[in-house]
Amino acid sequence: LFQFIAKAAGDANGDARELAFLILGEMTETIGLHLKPQFPSMATLFANALNDSETKVQNASVKALGQLLSYLADEQEVDIFAALIPPVIGVADACRKRSDEDTVSNTLDVLYDLSYSPSPAVAVHLNAIVLFCLACIQDSNLEMGVRDSAALVIATQAESKPKTFGKDDALLSQVLEALFNLIENSEESAAGALFESNPAWKEDMAEEGGDDFDPEDLDSPSETSMAQGTLDMLACEIPKKFVFQPIVSRCISRLTSPHAHHRKAGIACLGVAAEGCSEPLREHLPDVMPHVFAAAGDADAQVRECACFALGQISEHCQPEILAYSSQILPIVFALLDDTSVAVQATSCYVLEMFCERLEPEGVRPLLDALVKKLASMLESTTKRSVQEMAVAALAATAVAAEEEFAPYIAGVSSLMAKLMSLNEEKLYSLRGRALECMGHMAIAVGKENFRPYFQETMRCACEGLTFDSTDLHEFAYAVFA
Repeated sequence: LFQFIAKAAGDANGDARELAFLILGEMTETIGLHLKPQFPSMATLFANALNDSETKVQNASVKALGQLLSYLADEQEVDIFAALIPPVIGVADACRKRSDEDTVSNTLDVLYDLSYSPSPAVAVHLNAIVLFCLACIQDSNLEMGVRDSAALVIATQAESKPKTFGKDDALLSQVLEALFNLIENSEESAAGALFESNPAWKEDMAEEGGDDFDPEDLDSPSETSMAQGTLDMLACEIPKKFVFQPIVSRCISRLTSPHAHHRKAGIACLGVAAEGCSEPLREHLPDVMPHVFAAAGDADAQVRECACFALGQISEHCQPEILAYSSQILPIVFALLDDTSVAVQATSCYVLEMFCERLEPEGVRPLLDALVKKLASMLESTTKRSVQEMAVAALAATAVAAEEEFAPYIAGVSSLMAKLMSLNEEKLYSLRGRALECMGHMAIAVGKENFRPYFQETMRCACEGLTFDSTDLHEFAYAVFA
């Protein structure tokens, strides 16, 4: 059989040459390792086919070789074919330029499978692999699903070869610049990553978007979500001595730009990198925070929204150092609760939740009265479920921070929570659960004597929640019991 394939692969007829590699592709899964004695000869066949004069032969060889590389990714024999990775990428890139998405997509799948290959012969092609994927990410003619697959390969390369990736300054710089450019050139919100899994947020955004808004867009990868997800992986996986300065320097330079879309990208990327780079970021807060505060007061709503997102991420991941800025952060966030943008309002509540969770009573005391009244007012006046959920969470965090000093507010807040804890509509279960959670936090904050008048009703609502067909409500109920 192999003699027949080898003869067909060298035939003058292009159809015969294509057929040879179609057959090889079919054989890989069934008798892959039984082909082992022929591997050196097959490598020569593939090398010739990748340089074939006919596109269909090149494509058939890429597909067949791709299947074999995926099959052998964890085997020593992958070394025999590793030298063919650059010509495979060359063929795939030519396909990209003429929008042959099938071949591009197949190649990306193979490169993903090779990401964790232990073979040094594969690892030496990191640069070529990443640059091809980067070209795919930036190619607006490709479907978003294909571009997202390319982003996944880059993220996986960073995860599997963090030091090698980080040491290549030029490559890392090229990737970061491309990711920043994608975010700044996109019209969409760059703080959306915060709410992507929140059904209430999607519903509110649909209402805000009007007739032109397609809810399915929120479930599909976008340029911004793709770029942010990749940046997050780079920040988390690559050693900080390589990745921190290149990210932060790009953030700061964009935050001083006269163009709003640059400032949006700068502050959004700072927020995205806060988790992965939390350790060095803590040390550089004095340099970074003035830029964050300036972005929070920006004239552009998207910049303000992203500043809230960044403040929330920094508040969550840069504890306890960030608490030193409470006298500056709380008034800024307090003012943003009045913002005309629903996204900014909801994100501000998230900041309060993240920030207040760790504050001591003296930290929240100066704004406690105004803060509770403002959040309660928002809760009563807004019809946006995402804002309601975030406001309830912020009230709970404020109670935790204020401890017994929250006692004067418990009657009013409990009255608001009682209304929410009686909600029976399925889409409002998460809001009901949040209200229950808030009651539990208030109980811990103010102590049993102060909470005693509200204990029975809280327990009744929690037990009632256990009768609903909702895992979320059950979890909230058990948390309250605990």
